[in-house]
Amino acid sequence: MSAARHRGQSAERLAQGTRGRLLVTGATGFLGRALLRRAPAWGLVPVAVSRETVDQRNPDDLAACLKDTRPYYAIDAAGIVPGRGDVAANLALTQSWIAALDRLWAPPRLVLVGSAAIYGAGAAPDRATREEDPKRPLSDYGRAKLAALECGRAAHRDSGHDIQTGIVFNLMGAGQPGHLAPQVFVQKALAARGGGFEVGRVDTVRDFLDVEDAADALIAMALHGQPGEALNVASGRPTRISDLLDAITARLGGTWASAAQTGDGPGSDICYGDPARLIARTRWRPRHDFDAALARAIAAAKADWEAQART
Repeated sequence: MSAARHRGQSAERLAQGTRGRLLVTGATGFLGRALLRRAPAWGLVPVAVSRETVDQRNPDDLAACLKDTRPYYAIDAAGIVPGRGDVAANLALTQSWIAALDRLWAPPRLVLVGSAAIYGAGAAPDRATREEDPKRPLSDYGRAKLAALECGRAAHRDSGHDIQTGIVFNLMGAGQPGHLAPQVFVQKALAARGGGFEVGRVDTVRDFLDVEDAADALIAMALHGQPGEALNVASGRPTRISDLLDAITARLGGTWASAAQTGDGPGSDICYGDPARLIARTRWRPRHDFDAALARAIAAAKADWEAQART
């Protein structure tokens, strides 16, 4: 299908207005569940797609699902995170999406969920990282997510597909996987029951955002973003891991000690995002500041911990 034809069909679809269906892949995941929760607040009807309902690696299956559900917008929150499978599959999932869009007369606007891991060694050392900063990923995950972003851009440029990417920084909130910060630290503090616990490197600086604020940002991009864009989904607030641990133990008690020397291990020391372009494009603003987001994450983890203890 020609680029001009795709652009015409996309304009026809978007002219129908902002109210409509939002299809979410990866709907059973941490971010996917937040997207489903937040969609009605934006006047959208969420359509959940997970690996249990559609084989997202098969373009024919995904295209059939899109034809059946006819969403105006789609957000691809499916993916493999480090430690949970072959992260190289993230590129294949994006390629499958694009192949599915090629099979449709009027494909939906698609927002891909990217990762701040694409910046790696290119992250700015003395300010918030901007979208134009170098992309020098340090991990297989970061390289796969960068390749997926470029794949989406190429599909927009060459075929006219309406595709954007939200470059998502660190998330926190209810239901976060237990191997990711801050959840891993919250669980350690709860298990210590006011005692001490050990952690790894604590001198790195990251950008933590409530998962529902990230969901709002991605939905705002679906409604108001521009094809081909890649925007930081971030708070703009730098948080040193040691400060995060202090904030957690201030709420839960206990003490922490680092077993790692400063500078040990791979990874950019400082990586927090500048959300100025996202704000300018969509007028999105996070509803929760860092303290409120962390308090929500801790409350959810504590409730889960207590429920498990009762059983």
